[in-house]
Amino acid sequence: MDDRVRCAAANNARWCDLVCRSHAIPTATQPGLWVALRRAPELYPDAVTLVPGVSAEVVVRSAQDGPGCSIKDSFADLELGRLGFDELFQAQWIFREPALPSKEAALAWSIVETNHALAEWAEAPGLSGTIRSELLRDSSVRILAARAPDGTKGGAIANQSASVVGVSNVFTTTGAVDEVWAGIANAVAAVFPSLPLVGYEQGEHLQAALAAGFTAIGSLRVWLRRPVPA
Repeated sequence: MDDRVRCAAANNARWCDLVCRSHAIPTATQPGLWVALRRAPELYPDAVTLVPGVSAEVVVRSAQDGPGCSIKDSFADLELGRLGFDELFQAQWIFREPALPSKEAALAWSIVETNHALAEWAEAPGLSGTIRSELLRDSSVRILAARAPDGTKGGAIANQSASVVGVSNVFTTTGAVDEVWAGIANAVAAVFPSLPLVGYEQGEHLQAALAAGFTAIGSLRVWLRRPVPA
């Protein structure tokens, strides 16, 4: 198992933890697993595996199971279909060595610092009410906006853990995915220098990340509790 995948999973669980706690949702970490102790906010999982080989039964039993329960299978090694879950999507963990800070970029990146700016930023990626202002005051988190003279073109969130910086919630308002990803490494290096970047993506965002110097390092899956038939 690539240790970089473990670091990426741990970083992602930490980010999920910060988001949950900003909503006053208690969380817990147990051997090999992070869990929210109440239903996590929309678009966020209720459990994240931290090491491979965790028992599917243990994961489901530890999560807040029930309607809407979602589980991030960080190593794509759980078989949750037999326990009443459907695979929501597959993705790839990605990794990039740190970039050197540079001012040469098509878009100008800046840190979102005010409640008003955050509310504006959150509209485009559908994160209004999910990413809360408490996160602006956490020194390990930077909410980043990519701007051009005619307005905001995209954004991302960076969160620092022990040895890596996680990149998540990458979006574009113009459809120019490649343009946004091309500037992310430099934007993160300006706020969290000298640390490798990790995250996960799928589809065109994955292709844009790979074109921007990221490497795919392992698969993950997200599972969602199957609705009970009426």
